[in-house]
Amino acid sequence: MSLTDHEPPKKVRHLLILEDHDGHRLVPLEESSYFLGRDATNAIVVRSQGISRQHALFLRVTHAGPNSYGFMLIDGNLQGVPSTNGTSVNGEKCVSSKLKNGDKILFGRQVRAKYLVLPALSDQEFGHYCETFNYEEIVTRNIDPRQTFVSPIEEAPNFDSTSLVRLASFPEILPNPLFEVTIEGELTYLNPAAFDTFPDLSNQGIAHPTMQGLIQEVQRANAKVLTREVTVGNQVYVQSIHFIRENGLIRCSLLDISDLKEVEAQLRQRDRLLESVAEATTLLLASVSYQEAISAALAKFGITAGVDRICISENHVHESTKCLATSLRSEWVRESIPAIREYPHRQNQLYTSAHLQRWYTFLGCGMAVRGLVETFPEAEQLCLGQDQIMSLLAVPIMVNQNFWGFIELHNCSIPYQWSDQEETILRALAASISAALERQHKDEIIQRQAFHDALTGLPNRALFAERLSKALAEVHQTQAPLAVMFMDLDKFKTINDTLGHAVGDELLKEVALRLQRCIRSGDIVARWGGDEFTLLLPCIRTLEDATRTAQRILDAFKEAVNIDHHAIYVNASIGISCFPGDGQEPGILLQNADVALYQCKELGRGIYRLYDKSMNDKATELFTLQTDLRCAQEQGQLLLHYQPQIDLQTGMITGMEALLRWQHPQHGLVPPDQFIPLAEESDLIIEMGKWVLQEACEQAVNWQQMTGISRSMSVNLSARQFYDPTLLESITQVLARTQLDPQSLELEITETIAIKNIDQAQTVLRQLQGMGIKIAMDDFGTGYSSLNYLTQLPLDTLKIDQSFVKRLTIDAIDTKELEVINAVLALGRGLNLHVVAEGVDTEAKLQLLRSLNCQTAQGYLISPPLAASAATAKLQSSEALGYSCSYVEQPINADQPALISLAS
Repeated sequence: MSLTDHEPPKKVRHLLILEDHDGHRLVPLEESSYFLGRDATNAIVVRSQGISRQHALFLRVTHAGPNSYGFMLIDGNLQGVPSTNGTSVNGEKCVSSKLKNGDKILFGRQVRAKYLVLPALSDQEFGHYCETFNYEEIVTRNIDPRQTFVSPIEEAPNFDSTSLVRLASFPEILPNPLFEVTIEGELTYLNPAAFDTFPDLSNQGIAHPTMQGLIQEVQRANAKVLTREVTVGNQVYVQSIHFIRENGLIRCSLLDISDLKEVEAQLRQRDRLLESVAEATTLLLASVSYQEAISAALAKFGITAGVDRICISENHVHESTKCLATSLRSEWVRESIPAIREYPHRQNQLYTSAHLQRWYTFLGCGMAVRGLVETFPEAEQLCLGQDQIMSLLAVPIMVNQNFWGFIELHNCSIPYQWSDQEETILRALAASISAALERQHKDEIIQRQAFHDALTGLPNRALFAERLSKALAEVHQTQAPLAVMFMDLDKFKTINDTLGHAVGDELLKEVALRLQRCIRSGDIVARWGGDEFTLLLPCIRTLEDATRTAQRILDAFKEAVNIDHHAIYVNASIGISCFPGDGQEPGILLQNADVALYQCKELGRGIYRLYDKSMNDKATELFTLQTDLRCAQEQGQLLLHYQPQIDLQTGMITGMEALLRWQHPQHGLVPPDQFIPLAEESDLIIEMGKWVLQEACEQAVNWQQMTGISRSMSVNLSARQFYDPTLLESITQVLARTQLDPQSLELEITETIAIKNIDQAQTVLRQLQGMGIKIAMDDFGTGYSSLNYLTQLPLDTLKIDQSFVKRLTIDAIDTKELEVINAVLALGRGLNLHVVAEGVDTEAKLQLLRSLNCQTAQGYLISPPLAASAATAKLQSSEALGYSCSYVEQPINADQPALISLAS
């Protein structure tokens, strides 16, 4: 910082040295005007009989130039009445005079004065000047202006009588900015307020906001008086314009209305907020879905209010401590502001925590929490700082006069001060939310009464049918097993008739409780009617899950039910039907479960029965197979077979496709079309896919080391495997462990997999290609076969589906299959893609494909899928596979190649 930064401000000083009967005195001229006279109300009181009561006026005159002003001396008062004995300047009587430095003034006959203009002085320097002032020297001698004033004042215009009237009607003592400009745009006058408020007005001239368009507007309006609004910086003014046509002058007065505009803006904001609250109330009270309504309502209010985030938190009992806690339930955030709903410090927070104790005290009593976060207690600052909140407003939500929770407004951009008006409006929104919650609670009661049994509280027949339909809709795609049970109490009518309906009702309540204790989370038990109950088990892995549940129920009724001193023993019979084997529709499953229940009655009651034994045997076998499959990988039952791919021009093996096999200890080699879908339906496919990738890459490295030749290894990916978030990481780890060159690995996907999510597929495939891995489109021609998709996907290879190749015949010169294959080959060449023909099973097809310039082929003619040892021997054989070899044709349907993780 320079020394000048510490110097006190300086300014030009105007000084009047006055001599009257009281002696000499100094009068600093700093205000806009000074009246001099004998009357005590004057600013300068002179005690002399030769002086009029209001003898003269010193009027500050500001010129257009910056820092340019002086004083005008006017004899008499503003009403035009001259003084009795007159006023002289430098020996000459005058009505008015523009004062200059050193002017000698005589008021009447006795009171003398001198006018001085001092150079720029600080307050301290000016005080020292006045204290050491030599009255005799200054008053008696003539003063050279150059001795006291360094910068001469800009010449001001001469003021005639008309000017004086103008000065009197355009006073400089007003606090509002005033200025005058000619019709040509020349600025002729500024009062001190205008000079202080708009210091650059004289420099900018007509470019200044107060003068922009002024002349054109006056000429266009053809009126003497008009007004307009102008904005200068952040301030808004009303500009009153008076056009004096005779003189060609435009006089302007400006009034600062910024505060009024701010109030108007606040009122408009209030109205908008109230309107958004009204719309939010309509949404909350009219919508069927509370969550959808609250999301729309918060978005509407948040955008209108201009906040960054709105949160609604609900009070609840903490699961562990059983104390009152709060959790964030609903949230709206502005774009670029992070959502905080899932943050741990926003869920299951006890009110006894340091950062919530004050909130509970305030909100629980109906008070608001608001202000700048930096002023909050330290514990609250630490918590709210995690959410980037700078200022906050929170009010309680009361439901049925109970503290239900609270709603918060967050400002994460600026330290905003919330107003009382905003708090009131937020309370109105909280009241609307409260009303919606009360309505939701009532709706839930009505809903419960409509879909629940009044006696036991269990779901009734209508709700059970709805849940069953929904469960079936969910499992129709996956074909995951699902069980339905029909149960009734044996000889309940006898109990009801013997002990009375009251005892019967109590028995039904106890039965309902025991049933609920027997089922798992997610299972549903309902009262069908009378003593009949139905159960839905939507997530079973095997039939044993259903039968074990049924047995638990039967065991639960072995214990007596004590009602009114009666020990009642009751038995139950249960019929079970399962999806998908026993039916695909709700009615069929219920009907078959009822048939199984009837069979229980025929066989002696107190037992459970599966519908249709033969179908049950088959289903059991399938479930057993799935159970065995879970252990297959650990027990070393999985293995890979490899099918060679050859270059049709050289006959050399260029690559291998890895195909998964399952060697079951009892069933032998399980067909892939049986166990692959089972793996797809469960989470097994991910781990199996990782295993296949590891084994195939290790084998490829072994063969390269053995033969010294780099051949590609093709591995198929299923839909679940392809869209698994850990796919890239898994592949990277396998390549690192096996040290396989990524360019030797080719991953195959189907069209169906790719277009399931085309954007994500593009991203994943580009990342894989970026690693150096080749990408093949498998079974091309059987899916969408869209050129649009094909051009969007980063591919290296097209594999013609074997269904086209197998339909080729030796005379298939004009068949559609040949045309399709030829088109795919042309497409591959056009897109610079390698083309592989699958399913080659005859010499004629091989020769035909070769004549079409197909690059690569694989199939049973060339070689069936081989175990690793056989494939190794094939590679070691001196006789290369090729079209010149003699082939042993294999049955076309023998041991179809299995794609590891191939989706159905």
